[in-house]
Amino acid sequence: MSLRFGLIGTGGGGHLFAGALAGRPGGAELVAVCSRNRERATEFGAGYGVTEVHTDWRDLIRADLDAVCLASPTGDHARMAVEAASQGLHVLTEKPIAATVADADQMIEACRRAGVTLGCIYMYRFLETALRMKEAITGGLIGLPLMAECTGPFYRDQPYYDSGEWRGKWASEGGGSLVTQTSHTLDLMLWMLGDVEAALALYSTSPLHRIEVEDITVGVLRFANGALATLLSTTAAVPPEPRALTIRGTEGTVGMVDDRLSRWDVPGGPSPEIDELMNAGPVDRGDTLTQAGYVDSSLHHLQMEDFVAAVAEGRPPLVDGREGRRTTAVMEALYESARRGRAISPV
Repeated sequence: MSLRFGLIGTGGGGHLFAGALAGRPGGAELVAVCSRNRERATEFGAGYGVTEVHTDWRDLIRADLDAVCLASPTGDHARMAVEAASQGLHVLTEKPIAATVADADQMIEACRRAGVTLGCIYMYRFLETALRMKEAITGGLIGLPLMAECTGPFYRDQPYYDSGEWRGKWASEGGGSLVTQTSHTLDLMLWMLGDVEAALALYSTSPLHRIEVEDITVGVLRFANGALATLLSTTAAVPPEPRALTIRGTEGTVGMVDDRLSRWDVPGGPSPEIDELMNAGPVDRGDTLTQAGYVDSSLHHLQMEDFVAAVAEGRPPLVDGREGRRTTAVMEALYESARRGRAISPV
């Protein structure tokens, strides 16, 4: 299906979307871009063969488009998505879907009313390692899930937070390390284990950063299936370590570190295909342990293929608005727990 996409935002997330669309996922193409700085928008567009540029996002969504990608600050997602839906455009937003659950609900309802598709980027769900882990859990290979560990011990320096006026602020970024870095791994855990009944957390801001938001969050989750999980998220880890997810059950354990399958302790052991995944070398997708840049859009391409197919087939994409909302609801519950000093049930 040939969908004509517009793109709002020309930062790191914008390059991920544009790079994915350059590969024409499902026949889709990027035809217009928007940045508040015209020179930047023009230069960005030229890099991807796009000549239609705008400096006001409202002008872009009134252009001859079928869909829009939001690579804008998180706090802007809701108003942009609602307005785009009113123009009949499908909406695919960078994670997280919104700064708050209330904003996410506005987006979901606006897209439902308009009859358009809403999706949220959580591209690691399309990683072969993650797909195999989910199959092991849903297929019963590890038995009954009992516990999980989700860790994101990242490091970001102060210039990273200074690189955009929206970074490090509750209203515009929606949170700190949990929202911007570890939400990817948290989303994978929720996708594999399901809904959360209760969240308990503490957070703080280290002396390493001059920001409003947290740069350390430690939490515990209870899932509806009875499993418990621990979570560690930070951008103040010196030295940083790879993101990791481990899920343990009554019959075995599976886990991943970065993109690599690190644990496959299940009855019968690993197949040759699983062995290959476990022995795979590191993949630099651009968001490395030492920098915050983005270069590899291959997983975005896979997710956009699914999004375009979902529009054509009239079905929800793999990561639709409600899936994006669930991850935001758990993060919001973790933050609220830290503020109130008690467990919170995500809404």
